[in-house]
Amino acid sequence: MIDVGKMLFGLVLLVGGVLSYRYAYELSRLGERIDSIGSTMSWDEVEPTNWRVLLSQLSSVIVAGVGVLMVLGGIF
Repeated sequence: MIDVGKMLFGLVLLVGGVLSYRYAYELSRLGERIDSIGSTMSWDEVEPTNWRVLLSQLSSVIVAGVGVLMVLGGIF
């Protein structure tokens, strides 16, 4: 039997994972800017490192993969 709630949640994970992969740099930069609150460095000077962007992309792929499995009725 098809679990509609599980499929909808999987679809949300899939779309969220794809969007967060697409905007990984921007999301990482926002995180760095939030981390720099209270620092003497200007918000315009703060940039994310390459490994942080890569980590965001990898986690986004995992989230999207779980979403695909849920939509297709996989193991979850």
